[in-house]
Amino acid sequence: MQALGFEALLPQALQSPIITSFYSPVSPEYDFKRFYQQLKSLGFVIYPGKVTNADCFRIGNIGEVTPQDIKNLLEAVAQAKYW
Repeated sequence: MQALGFEALLPQALQSPIITSFYSPVSPEYDFKRFYQQLKSLGFVIYPGKVTNADCFRIGNIGEVTPQDIKNLLEAVAQAKYW
């Protein structure tokens, strides 16, 4: 995600093995709902950040997640990114 321009909300040492939060991009073109819909159309669902006042979104990473799943997610994020 970092290579795609996203910054994690927490340092790696404090990140959860269940869900990872990322700051929303600082761009006037970024719109969570649009990003969400584009990712959903590609088979992935993200969640708005609700645990802090930070402008962020969350990606769940619990269960049987394979390296190929992560590769597919990153490809979808790259495709859905429009800013």
